[in-house]
Amino acid sequence: MLKGSNILRLGDYNQAVVLDLIRRAPGRSRAELQRESGLSSQTISNIARRLIDLEMVHECAPSDPSRGRPRIPLAVNGAGAFSVGVHIDPARLTILLLDLSGRVHRHEHLRTPQRYDPAEMTSLIAAATDRVIREAGVARDRVLGVGIAVPGPVDVRSGTVLDPPQLPRWRDVKVRADLHEATGMPVLLDKDVTAAATAELRASAHSDFLFLYLGAGVGAGVVTEGRVMRGVSNNIGEIGDILVDPEAEDLGWSGRRGGLASACVPEALARHAARAGLMELPDVTDHLAMDDACSRLVEAADGGDATARRILDRAAVHVAVGLGVLVNFLDVPRVVIGGPLWERLSPRFLPVLNDAVRRELVVARPAFEVSGSRVGERIAAQGAAELVMDHFLAPRATSLLVE
Repeated sequence: MLKGSNILRLGDYNQAVVLDLIRRAPGRSRAELQRESGLSSQTISNIARRLIDLEMVHECAPSDPSRGRPRIPLAVNGAGAFSVGVHIDPARLTILLLDLSGRVHRHEHLRTPQRYDPAEMTSLIAAATDRVIREAGVARDRVLGVGIAVPGPVDVRSGTVLDPPQLPRWRDVKVRADLHEATGMPVLLDKDVTAAATAELRASAHSDFLFLYLGAGVGAGVVTEGRVMRGVSNNIGEIGDILVDPEAEDLGWSGRRGGLASACVPEALARHAARAGLMELPDVTDHLAMDDACSRLVEAADGGDATARRILDRAAVHVAVGLGVLVNFLDVPRVVIGGPLWERLSPRFLPVLNDAVRRELVVARPAFEVSGSRVGERIAAQGAAELVMDHFLAPRATSLLVE
């Protein structure tokens, strides 16, 4: 637990400590905040009053007004601050507006234009950002900034998308600076799997888990003791080449044969379906076509097609092998799965994964579980918005910079 300081010049830091305590567990009284922060009662009283005056916090009804001096809980005022989250997935573009309490006010899901260059995409995102703020009726000066989640690799310090395989036109694109110029707002950039793990941490009661991200690509985030791990270059999570099927057939794609990505990303599933004669293989450079083909495969399985079901069940078993490797290495008590593709795959994958991953574990964990995300398919965008909140309001150093 982060402690505050009674040194007067650290007032802003102390205020961030107290606000963060209230954000993470609403309903704390001033006395509880004093015990948990290590600050004096007078400092807590002053900070609470200041946060109330700033409309960041409000007092709730006393928990038990009939017994002595009432305990007056404090909770964040959702309307006190907002942030915009953007997720640039190769197939789906998500933009949302998040308030200080973690509630999503407006969101848009768009099909990612396949032929747009980065400048056109920036203009599209800027227009959507203006739209969600305006339609939510939120004053622009209450919006802290915009967070962008993108496939890696990224350079979060310079705000640059480096050379993501799934976004071939996005080599060395300074997204943070470009979107700042287009919106006039502070902008933060992070990797999609890290943003997704952040959103899951905020929504979950768990402080230690592996997050498996399934979208146009596959990645992993690691949460330990309530913190999202980043790696030295902030590019943690590249797991697509973990070998899960040594006897895999050659699908004719650029990824590693038998790797985890070849078991579960839309292009790989579409190739399996085409090889089995279920459909014609679409243009593999068109991520929308790949995403649609994956949806058709799931629909066929849901409709009772035995071949489609076999493809998805086999994919789930191979994903379990990859998860087993990661769980054995990281020694985590649970796996959470989410991302744009997960809601479509979960009915076929989830019944398979719990037992299949357990069979891969070297050390038995009776309480181990695999579960789906509590956030939904907009998880990376929500995590990007949460990271903006943390950047401006949380009392911890961060490697993320804003333009």
